[in-house]
Amino acid sequence: MTAHVPTPHDWLLTAPWWHWPRQGVPPAHTRPALQKYATPALVDEFLADPQRRLVFDDVADQGPAPSGGVRFVAAAAAQVRKLYLATHHRHYLVAVELHCDRPGLPSPRRDEVCEAGFVVRRRRASVPPGAAAEARRMLRDLALARARLGAVDKRLAQALRAGGTKLSRCGGLLEQHATAERKVDTHRSALHTWAEAAGVERALDGWRPLCVDAAGGVVPLPERPCAALRPLPGLGRWERVSELPHEVTEATFPLYPLVPDPADEAHDGARRTLYFGVVPTGTLDLALLPVAGAAPSGEPPADRVPRFDDVSVYEIRCYVRRHDPACPRRPGQRDCHGPLTWSEPSEPFRLAGPLDPRGTANRPVTIRMPDKAELRAAVGLGAGIGGVRVGSPPDMQFDPVPGGGYQICSFSIPLITIIATFVLRLFLPVVVLLFGLWFLLALKICIPPSLSVDADLQAELAAKPVDFEADADFEARFGAKADAALDAFAKAVGASATNAGIKPPKMGDFGSGLKGQPTTERFRIARSVVGGAHALSAPDDDLRYEPRVEREEVFTA
Repeated sequence: MTAHVPTPHDWLLTAPWWHWPRQGVPPAHTRPALQKYATPALVDEFLADPQRRLVFDDVADQGPAPSGGVRFVAAAAAQVRKLYLATHHRHYLVAVELHCDRPGLPSPRRDEVCEAGFVVRRRRASVPPGAAAEARRMLRDLALARARLGAVDKRLAQALRAGGTKLSRCGGLLEQHATAERKVDTHRSALHTWAEAAGVERALDGWRPLCVDAAGGVVPLPERPCAALRPLPGLGRWERVSELPHEVTEATFPLYPLVPDPADEAHDGARRTLYFGVVPTGTLDLALLPVAGAAPSGEPPADRVPRFDDVSVYEIRCYVRRHDPACPRRPGQRDCHGPLTWSEPSEPFRLAGPLDPRGTANRPVTIRMPDKAELRAAVGLGAGIGGVRVGSPPDMQFDPVPGGGYQICSFSIPLITIIATFVLRLFLPVVVLLFGLWFLLALKICIPPSLSVDADLQAELAAKPVDFEADADFEARFGAKADAALDAFAKAVGASATNAGIKPPKMGDFGSGLKGQPTTERFRIARSVVGGAHALSAPDDDLRYEPRVEREEVFTA
């Protein structure tokens, strides 16, 4: 008598169930979910309450698609998700849920899984050298069209929030929105048509660790290395991979099972098969380039570059390997060659730069300048000779002395800080004027403490969101007051330079340059000038958590 062994159902990897309503697609088609935290103890927080996570802010957690070159192109939009670094006090998890691919999406047992992990990949578009200029132009036109669409979106949202008479403007804004959407579609279609005709080659790159073979050549490390291969720790290479390979030859990161307390029936992981992993926003790995070439960011030629950078767009794919019942169990390691189940790719994301203004604001550094009494006391204690020592060779000395040899000069750190701050404040308006960096004034750089402005303007601008769009009505009500505030700001900066005994060139054009900016930029600068210039505040996204999703909202009886 032959016993019938039922064929097991296929598996699916989806987002955790509380992300299903947010992604707007059927649960079986959802993708791995990214969750944001402001603590290095994010794993403990996830295990205790998987849903508790920070919001992804529409402004702070979005970044422009790479524009420094056309080698790495965002696939979906001009703005992509931006992940901050650990040094920015932001950390991320990727979470997935495992199901049987049949009605109701039941959960398989965790002991049926012998391996779980994820890979980080990047999508690449290789543009022929002669077509690079045209690619940049078309990408720029598409980005501009999307920016115009975003501006109309903001104005429409403002009109809807205002209500009352503002609703009469919605009809015209809706027409503008439809026109802007058509332009985006036109530019996108033109770009796709051109890319196909120009031979733009799209590829998917995965990270392959490297090793040295018996002949001394550097080759990718296979999935199951042998004794003849010598691994090169910390060195790898981005190479083409297929979307859903049958074997994992890329470098992987582990996924861990979420195992809740069996007695806690209300836990979000109860009766579910969930996995999570820590998203790497930086490693010590280096990419070994085949030949010394320019880095993606356009840096000088090099043969080694960091594995992750802030100019590429990445995505995550999670996988689980099903245990083959014919293979014996070997706890603690992969024990078989069972079939793989891959998730959909996560949303595309890029990494913030180490000096990202928003990221560094999460850990602000305050340098208090010493007063004269403190400096005199430090000199009296002999502290004035310490700090930074500079050794100058004979041909690089500013004040040569007899005898030759290296000259050692010791400078007090407070002295260096005072001089550097003086030079910064002195030349800031000149540099802003010469290079048109007016938007940098919105970062509240060197705003005079004695500046006084109209109280009504201050209250109105303080109530506006960071990305507000100034319209004609706002211009009519507050335009003159904003110009007066910018005039006062320019005069205060000029007076500081005059009092220092130096009058920078073109200083007289600084005030007119401020007032000559586009309406929106002018009000953004005025907002920073009048809106609490001396109040230090970090971004508030670490105070806002995503709302909970109850099971009753997702699952029906």
